[in-house]
Amino acid sequence: MQTTTLFIGLTREVSFAGLPIMYLVLLICIVMLGFFFTGSFIYFIVMSSLGYTALRALAAYDPKIIDVFIATMKSTRMSPALLKGEGLVYRA
Repeated sequence: MQTTTLFIGLTREVSFAGLPIMYLVLLICIVMLGFFFTGSFIYFIVMSSLGYTALRALAAYDPKIIDVFIATMKSTRMSPALLKGEGLVYRA
């Protein structure tokens, strides 16, 4: 296992303010869309702090979980029944 500073620096997840980039993008999207819809600075401040705390805890648990979710959604075919309102239908 490599423990040199260069190896660790090149393989570490890119982060900003302690959040991986995908987490940061998710936080910005949720907070800014909510702010545009509500127009409330209270919403902006509260959701920014709560969202940052929640995503920081999730990133400490697993920094790649959002990437795994996105890859799963890209590779899994959506059922046409789901779009018709029939829910998930599994057949053999």
